[in-house]
Amino acid sequence: MIQLFNVFKSYGGVSPALDGVTLTIHKGDFVYLTGPSGAGKTTLLKILFRRERLDRGQVLVHGFNVGKLDDSRLYQLRRKIGVVFQDYKLLPRKTVFQNVAFAQEVIGVDRKTVKAHTWQALKEVGLTQKRNAYPPELSGGEQQRVAIARALVNRPSILLADEPTGNLDPAMAAEILALFEQANRNGVTVVLATHNQELLRAGRYPVITLNRGRVVES
Repeated sequence: MIQLFNVFKSYGGVSPALDGVTLTIHKGDFVYLTGPSGAGKTTLLKILFRRERLDRGQVLVHGFNVGKLDDSRLYQLRRKIGVVFQDYKLLPRKTVFQNVAFAQEVIGVDRKTVKAHTWQALKEVGLTQKRNAYPPELSGGEQQRVAIARALVNRPSILLADEPTGNLDPAMAAEILALFEQANRNGVTVVLATHNQELLRAGRYPVITLNRGRVVES
């Protein structure tokens, strides 16, 4: 499902962001990605959905050779991947319903399907009653639920999450984690970057640890 071979990425600093990273994540896995700030977690996730280009090495995601994928075919990769960020990245002037619908509209899904899939996605995250609210009117946990609905609405096979519980209290973080676990039970491969030591100590899922751009434990 996801394979990295000797991946190198530098932004021109003294140390590379990723330095010879090699790892495999299988279909249906739920994996934590951890390490100190600056370890390379966010860079790795960005390379997986080609937000960033790698300098050297090879990355295979769902059969796509990401490093050699031309821009005209990039949408084919990104349709397979849902992404959730720590800061939600919702559109503040669109309602909850419109935010989730927008992820489908930009790839040309017909209006009837958009409506049905958006309603179902909001139902899965428990936010149908907030469908007409705007992001600034929501709590942090509710905004993250909207972001998860948006990431899942196009039925991706891979879900990438960058510190999705970083701004939330422990109780809300547990609720958000449960949504990722449900997606995983539904067959979605989940890669979740986190500093949350409570999640890591629970030992429920494999952990990949990065430090200074290298895999130090897997």
